[in-house]
Amino acid sequence: MVKHYILQALNENKESVYIDDVPNGKSCNCTCAECGGKLVAKNNGKIKVHHFAHENGNDNIRCSETSLHLLAKKIIVEEKKIPFLVNDGQIVFVPVEAVEEEKNLGDIKPDLYAVYNEKPVAIEIYVSHAVDEIKFKKIRNHKLTTFEINLSKKIFEKKSEVRQAVHDINNINLIYDDDLVHYYIEQKKMIIMNQGEFKPIENGVVRHCHMKGVVVYGGIVKWRNVSANICKTCCFGYEVKNKKGIYCVGHCNGRVPWWFVRANISENRFMSLLEANEKLRFFIQRKF
Repeated sequence: MVKHYILQALNENKESVYIDDVPNGKSCNCTCAECGGKLVAKNNGKIKVHHFAHENGNDNIRCSETSLHLLAKKIIVEEKKIPFLVNDGQIVFVPVEAVEEEKNLGDIKPDLYAVYNEKPVAIEIYVSHAVDEIKFKKIRNHKLTTFEINLSKKIFEKKSEVRQAVHDINNINLIYDDDLVHYYIEQKKMIIMNQGEFKPIENGVVRHCHMKGVVVYGGIVKWRNVSANICKTCCFGYEVKNKKGIYCVGHCNGRVPWWFVRANISENRFMSLLEANEKLRFFIQRKF
């Protein structure tokens, strides 16, 4: 695990403060945001990396992770700039009037919350825990546009480095956007219809399944049939009811866009990364 420097702490008024903005030593009167322990500021210029340290010497990983999480949120709140989607999925930063921390939305409290062009946007800061399946379902139920900024597995020595990472588009993952979900689903249908092979359903069976072929020395030597119910939920199939068949792009499963598997046509929804990976693994490993 990556141990981060403690660059951000809480002052005597429980306000989030950066290491260079407080007096040196114990006079900083700061505490750890994770464990509540007293901190000592080491920022007298002789230390290469200015940072806080626990007065009792117990600088554990959770405390440093919480500090980085706190600093990243503080930067976004102060700058009032958030990621936003334009041009069918491109991410840019846009200015907002205000950014709220831990806004209570009932069953969910995003790390950061703002509104741009009357559209609510949430931001999650990933240091040690990414958005999990439970939180993703809540985000999807709220139809809340959500981004995740990935700061894990990185060591930061200065606030400027954290700021740069926060603004790096390569560190930002789209978790959910309702408008884009519907766009992706329609795009997936078009891709499958244009590039797929039509397979009729005969007595509840689809013949010659691309995902169920027997491969020997890199070549398919035998095709197998599969239940149409499986095809209807497959990542690479699209049921066309008025034609009584399935369009299938199983033959190009390694050459589809990143969002392709997550766009669930059969259920008209967007899946989490975890669910999509499990579904993809099920078909790639031919467990049906």
